[in-house]
Amino acid sequence: MKKRRILWLSLVVVLVSLLAAGTALAQQRPKRVISLAGIGLVQLYREEVGLTSGLFRGAVGLEYEKVRSASSSFYMVPAISFGGGAMGIRGRVGMKNYTNATAPEGFWWGYYLDAGIAVDWGIALTLGGAGLNVGYKYFLPKNFTAEWSLGMMYLYRSEGLWPAVGGIAPSLGFKVGYAF
Repeated sequence: MKKRRILWLSLVVVLVSLLAAGTALAQQRPKRVISLAGIGLVQLYREEVGLTSGLFRGAVGLEYEKVRSASSSFYMVPAISFGGGAMGIRGRVGMKNYTNATAPEGFWWGYYLDAGIAVDWGIALTLGGAGLNVGYKYFLPKNFTAEWSLGMMYLYRSEGLWPAVGGIAPSLGFKVGYAF
C-alpha cells in the first residue's frame, strides 16, 4: 500500500513538472514578428465593364505580427503596390488563427481587410477588399522566420467617374522575418 502511494505521488510530481516545463517554454516563445512581405494578386475583374482579366498585381510591405493568445495573432501590413501600369500604397489588417497553441509558429488560417489608393495610367483608383487565407510559418535558427500563404479575396476598384467593379482575386504570399 505504501509503495503504491509513493508511485502515485511520483507520477503526480512528474506530470506537474512536465506541465510547468511546457508553460515555461510557451512563455519563452517570441510574441512579435516583423517580416518583409511579398504579395501577388491575379485580379479577375468583370469583362463587361472593360477591365482586363488576369492582370497581375503585387505588393511589397513590412508585416508586424503580435501574438494575442497561444493560438491567435493580429497583424498589419503597410505596403507599396505595383503592376499593370499602376503604383500605389495599401494596407492590410487581419487575424491569424494557429491550429495548435504554437503562435506565432506553424499552420494557420486567417481573415483580413485590405485597402489602398493607386494611380493607374494617370487615373486615381481606390482599392479595397476582404479575404481568407491559409499559411505556414517556419522558425529558422536564431529566431528568423519564413512563411508562405495562399488566399482568396473579394477585391473592388473604383476609378473616379467609372462605376466601381469587383471580383475574386487569388493571392500568393511569401515572407521572411525575425521573431522577438
